[in-house]
Amino acid sequence: MKNLVLIINEKSSYGRHLGTTLLSVLKNSKEKWNIFIIYKNLSEETKIKLNKIIESYRSKVNYIEINKKDLDRFKVGEGTHLSSIVFARLFIPELLKNEERALYLDCDVVVLKPLEELYNMDLQGKSIGVILDGKKDQKSSLNRLNLSLDRTYFNAGVMVMDLKKLRENGKFLKTIDYCLNPDRELQLNEQDALNIIFENDYMTNNIVWNYTHGNTEENSYIENEIGIIHFTGDIKPWDCRSYSPYKHLYWKYLNETPWKGFEEENKTLKNILKRELVKFKLKTRKIRYALKGKK
Repeated sequence: MKNLVLIINEKSSYGRHLGTTLLSVLKNSKEKWNIFIIYKNLSEETKIKLNKIIESYRSKVNYIEINKKDLDRFKVGEGTHLSSIVFARLFIPELLKNEERALYLDCDVVVLKPLEELYNMDLQGKSIGVILDGKKDQKSSLNRLNLSLDRTYFNAGVMVMDLKKLRENGKFLKTIDYCLNPDRELQLNEQDALNIIFENDYMTNNIVWNYTHGNTEENSYIENEIGIIHFTGDIKPWDCRSYSPYKHLYWKYLNETPWKGFEEENKTLKNILKRELVKFKLKTRKIRYALKGKK
């Protein structure tokens, strides 16, 4: 079986978001999966619900509790919605010491196509397989890190890992050391560090396998062409304020899990009006860009 890894610190109802991601994976897969859930906090009630989803698709689950002391050493970037659990992905090669390859997914993604194609991507001797951020986001991150604009910047929310190679070259351990250096200012935490440490040691795949907010604004793939929707940013699809054109997909899969029946968070008239205003502005901006391009 192929190995799928997710990480979770069960707060802000992330148990149900993980369940939604898992269901979207399994429902659209051709094969069974060997699933590893690395967690800091996870209730027995949530495990029972996750097991129900996984067992219904005849897949296997392994729960791995990460040492809280390992995570407490890290400093989380200021001004972000992230927590120290994001650093848990740096321990994956050692936690899965008997496995040779794994696919890592964030818990704020919805999978629309079989992941086997992504899992089997040819890494051509590189340590990891990733998908690049949108061009605007890449430029912003490279400038923030004072890196050459000739480089590229990837999103770490979807990664194919050659675990054997990573254990041999120790690059995730080097990334941990880089993150722990008190002189480092890493706004996007281990993602920034991974981009620095893994320069020229990653293969890229089509953006449809990690279709982020930035990629949504810059491209026009239709829904049935996309493999993974990644709801990046601090406003998620379960929040009323979200204006993502794909938020309905989150709710579609959520309502097929044991968590069905939940409603949008922060649902007020003020937030609804603000959301619709943002959607209108984005729509008119895209029209202006399209008209400008025709001139």
